Amino acid sequence: SIPYDYRMSQMATEGALGIVPSLAPKIMLNEDGVNITLSDNTAMFGKWWYMYAAQKPFKETPAIHNYAATNIIARHMGPEFVIHGAKLYKPWNPVTTEITLVISEWFSDRSAHLLGGLDGKDHP
Repeated sequence: SIPYDYRMSQMATEGALGIVPSLAPKIMLNEDGVNITLSDNTAMFGKWWYMYAAQKPFKETPAIHNYAATNIIARHMGPEFVIHGAKLYKPWNPVTTEITLVISEWFSDRSAHLLGGLDGKDHP
């Protein structure tokens, strides 16, 4: 299937400019890995663009953010309403859960920098 945002930008480009964008082959695969051929909808997209362009159908908004499979805790998020890809975790509570940090190194003094900065950093 084609990602929604990619398809929307393809439809807008085709409608506004009359240009049929070439989509990346890996995006154009169905569930069985077979290439998808899109119908020729340039005339229909052009008609839609002509009808709705004055209403500015695409708007920039801070309401959506793509965290792309980011491990995150709530205090590191922004004002978004719709979030894509975030793996949301609760912050660590040392009263309820003890954690032991184990660091092994192959060469001497490589971990000194890491250990020296752990206490002074905010780790999401």
